[in-house]
Amino acid sequence: MSIVVFDFEGSTKNSCNVYDPETYVCLLVIKVISEDSTQLLSFKKPWDVGRINEILSSAKLLVGFNLKFDLSWARREFGFIPKFGTRMFDPQYAEFLFSNQTWKFPNLSESCQKRGLNPKQDYIKETYWDNGIDTDQIPMDELEEYCINDVEITHDLYLTHMKMFEGEYKHLYRLFRLHMLDLPVLLEMEWNGLKYNKQKSLELSEQYDEQILRIEQQLNEAVDFKVNWNSNNEKSAILYGGTIIREHQVPIGVFKTGARAGQTKYKNMEYPNVFQRLVEPLQVSGEDNLSVAEPVLRSLKPNKYAKKLIDLILERAKLEKMNGTYLKGLPKKMEEMHWGDYLHPSYNQCVAVTGRVASSNPNGQNIPPIGKRLCESRFL
Repeated sequence: MSIVVFDFEGSTKNSCNVYDPETYVCLLVIKVISEDSTQLLSFKKPWDVGRINEILSSAKLLVGFNLKFDLSWARREFGFIPKFGTRMFDPQYAEFLFSNQTWKFPNLSESCQKRGLNPKQDYIKETYWDNGIDTDQIPMDELEEYCINDVEITHDLYLTHMKMFEGEYKHLYRLFRLHMLDLPVLLEMEWNGLKYNKQKSLELSEQYDEQILRIEQQLNEAVDFKVNWNSNNEKSAILYGGTIIREHQVPIGVFKTGARAGQTKYKNMEYPNVFQRLVEPLQVSGEDNLSVAEPVLRSLKPNKYAKKLIDLILERAKLEKMNGTYLKGLPKKMEEMHWGDYLHPSYNQCVAVTGRVASSNPNGQNIPPIGKRLCESRFL
């Protein structure tokens, strides 16, 4: 059985997100292990696409730390998709499993350290990446040495993990294999993405802006003061009593000389605005909890006037979150990542202690109904 261990080195921008056309990879190192030989191969641009595809396609087992990342780049650069039946081994997920699913996103360096293996080299990161020098500006011989080391220690980690699965963690191996079967499915989901109507999303956000403004006007009229409703401190002062400082310009005389001679001279003065308590805060360990978080506000026992304010504050917060996270937030994310008309959420296996798949950047599993309606079929 041929085992192929491989790793890419690419740009630091946007964490080398494969769906951003402005990111790139510039080096691929592959280690091929068969029954009678071991080969260590380096590939640089212009790629030998035919040779690379031949090597990857011949593998019975593909090994990579955070393997989904490397498989996605192999697909973008070479059109490579593992054929059905190809086994996969991601040491990152193995470490997550060995930690009782508590070590989120295990990294290669600490994984090797934990297993008593040769360390990951930090020279490239400390010398170049940490100083803002991107990967294509690093001398290729240094980058190649770094990537070869990553491939070698990834292979060592794989061998160590297999011994662990054959020993004390034998009961977890079937679960590990099951998740490795999920890995190409999650990659396919990320690759296809979600077609999202940015224009309609931004149009709806304008309607939400208008609703938020109306609520703020109602709140300001109710308290007879212009409050910054994005400030938790100011909301707390209004509800629980407190002071809000505002600056005002006050006349202190006139200019006697210069271009502004005869004009009124002003000075900025701070004025405290004191508000009386409208609702009793929750008692937590004998102390007042002046939090304005949603669960706290819903647990208060306000009078009719305070309840009206709290209801408006909660409604405004809901609209703000919907607007900032989704209606404006998703189009902003698409622009930042240069994704065009598609969202490409990440689906992560090494996050939730329950073992379920989690999604991030953005969260593709918890898009609210209004956002789901903006996800369109590409086949209509």
